[in-house]
Amino acid sequence: EVLRELLPEGLVPPTAFESVGHVAHLNLRPEHLPYRHAIGQILLDKNPIIKTVINKTGMVENEFRTLDYEILAGNRSLETEVRQGGCRFQLDFGKVYWNSRLEFEHMRLVDCFHPSDVVLDLMAGIGPFAIPAAKKGCTVIANDKNPDSFRYLIQNIQINKVVGDVLPFNL
Repeated sequence: EVLRELLPEGLVPPTAFESVGHVAHLNLRPEHLPYRHAIGQILLDKNPIIKTVINKTGMVENEFRTLDYEILAGNRSLETEVRQGGCRFQLDFGKVYWNSRLEFEHMRLVDCFHPSDVVLDLMAGIGPFAIPAAKKGCTVIANDKNPDSFRYLIQNIQINKVVGDVLPFNL
């Protein structure tokens, strides 16, 4: 309602955003860009858990699949924590690849494993697939090329108490 009042008549307000911990991630259309900072501030004001609002500014095409973004409102920190599949994951949304919509797929695959299985996760990221598999009892060999992802993978292995069950690599 607030966005409808703010934006010019006929301009449909953005209808959704992805929440990654305290970060709200928007994919604004070109017609919204002149109002992007006001949109960001309204999201910040109306959502108490949101502390940072960003807008994706380009395609995810680089080697580590990180996104180009602009901070629209709030603090500059993209370091946050999310919970998924009974696990906690710390990450910096600006430095690692994260897609909350993959949660169902991660859990679907983990459900296929038996506790004695050995799993190889070649693009492990911060561990959203590897760590739940290890918690199920699997031995997981987890690799990620991104040094920031690897650093968070190590951290998340410790947080989720699967040290020795996930063998992390940065190759």
